Amino acid sequence: MDVILTIDVESYTGDYAREVFAGGLGLDFIVQACRRQGMVGTFFVEALGATRWGREPLQRIVADLNAAGQDVQLHLHPVVARIEGFEDHEDVLCHRDRATQTMLLARGLAELRACGAHNVLAFRAGDLGANVDTLAAMEAAGLRVSANRDLDQKSSIRSRLNDHFPARNDLSRRDGILDIPVTALRSPLPMLDGPWRHMEISAMGLGEMCHGLDRLARAGYACAGILTHPGEFFRQAGGRCVPIAKNCRRLEGVLAHVGRRPGMRWTSVAAMAARADVSSASPPDVRAPLAWSLARLAGQALDRVRVKLGH
Repeated sequence: MDVILTIDVESYTGDYAREVFAGGLGLDFIVQACRRQGMVGTFFVEALGATRWGREPLQRIVADLNAAGQDVQLHLHPVVARIEGFEDHEDVLCHRDRATQTMLLARGLAELRACGAHNVLAFRAGDLGANVDTLAAMEAAGLRVSANRDLDQKSSIRSRLNDHFPARNDLSRRDGILDIPVTALRSPLPMLDGPWRHMEISAMGLGEMCHGLDRLARAGYACAGILTHPGEFFRQAGGRCVPIAKNCRRLEGVLAHVGRRPGMRWTSVAAMAARADVSSASPPDVRAPLAWSLARLAGQALDRVRVKLGH
């Protein structure tokens, strides 16, 4: 089973130092964790911010990722764009018509390439807010890989593509577009989590992820996609950034787990683009392990107490 770590790199205020870099605790921490495991992550880098705050921060991000041999792909949040004739007070790409989506993807792609990105062939919408018009806009831009599905509608409530690919919750192809979803497991605690829990570093415990990945591999999944953001590894405290230890452990732990499993391999979105052996059959649903889900909830409660006490 192929496993892909996807990282959304974005700023909503233009303060990249606080939202992305965090003195080495954000983007650089993820890059260094990937480097220690000898694997390549896929970094979906938000590009429309360059139209508002200039290209310099984006150039630094892309240069750092290129130097580390990481995979750079396109991410858009329309709300940060400053483009003549366009204004968006909501951050949902799929609420725009096809022509506007096509314009935004073309502009974002041009900005990302101008900042040094190469081999850009994949797209993820902000909050996974993509629909079938987005797929058409991607084709117009020459982008042939999508990463815009997630069955966990409690978290990714914007996706409009979950029912538009033949294989649910796995690698799937539609009309020349390959889609790599954020993998979701059936929750053993639907009254708390909702019916699905997706594989995001801040949303799922290390035991849940590792045992869930093992179950997915045994069930015959072609691919598992894990989501994270630089901001999941630090928080603001007393005017400075401090690490979120549990999330740092989760990332390091899941990277190591996949690296030592003979039936799994880390890969990148770019490496998956040419894959031809894509099944149209949906593999069986996989349930998260109850014991590990309970352990995650107990750990979250303990963390809240520690934060409240200032530890």
